[in-house]
Amino acid sequence: MVRLPGRGQHGLLDVCQLPSPAVVDASSTRSKAGCALCPIGAASHVAEGGRCPLFDRRRAAGACLYVAGAPADTFFYVKVGVVALSRGARLAEGDGSPHAIRRAGSLLGLEVLVQDTYADSARTVTDSVVCAAGRPEILAWLELDGTARAVLDCHVRASVDDHAARATTDGNAPRRVARWLLGSTRQQSLPRAVLAGLLGMRPETLSRALAALVSAGCIVVTRSHIEVADPAYLEDIANGGSA
Repeated sequence: MVRLPGRGQHGLLDVCQLPSPAVVDASSTRSKAGCALCPIGAASHVAEGGRCPLFDRRRAAGACLYVAGAPADTFFYVKVGVVALSRGARLAEGDGSPHAIRRAGSLLGLEVLVQDTYADSARTVTDSVVCAAGRPEILAWLELDGTARAVLDCHVRASVDDHAARATTDGNAPRRVARWLLGSTRQQSLPRAVLAGLLGMRPETLSRALAALVSAGCIVVTRSHIEVADPAYLEDIANGGSA
């Protein structure tokens, strides 16, 4: 079952709240026990009294973390929730067609390490807990032994997950959606605008593809989720059969 809640015209709340990298707000959920289990916290030796450079903040679904072209001054770790990445967004809004999602355990804002501005825009898809650190703090932290490896491991895992989540652009729209549904082994809370972006199609094209799969009897769609009703038929469509 794949959950697909709707959130307005763009599929997301239209709120852009750029965080201040040096400020820890009252919504921080930081705890020593939780940080010790995080790969960044583990690399910081939090369990042995070390200090993690990141501070966590709660972000509501639809919150804009940063926008493409803005100064890359904050580095992020997704502790809880899902974040969508997009390009070609307007600076004031951070809206654009999503090309990737980042789940818990992923890093965001890696541009901090290599360039002055963000290449992507990042917006929370679900209510999230996102840890953040400013550029000076994260660069100083990376001078410590083992920290660069922790960043590399997180980045590689996110890249592997992203590759698995994106359906191929080969074939017609129902076939591409069928392939994605078969390959989606985890429940995901994704607005249709986000899912359409990941599949490389317009939201209206996604709606038509879903309608075709519903008519074929292989899925059931409600306002909140998609349920696979006939996996064998869905696989046949994914492999080139007609819907």
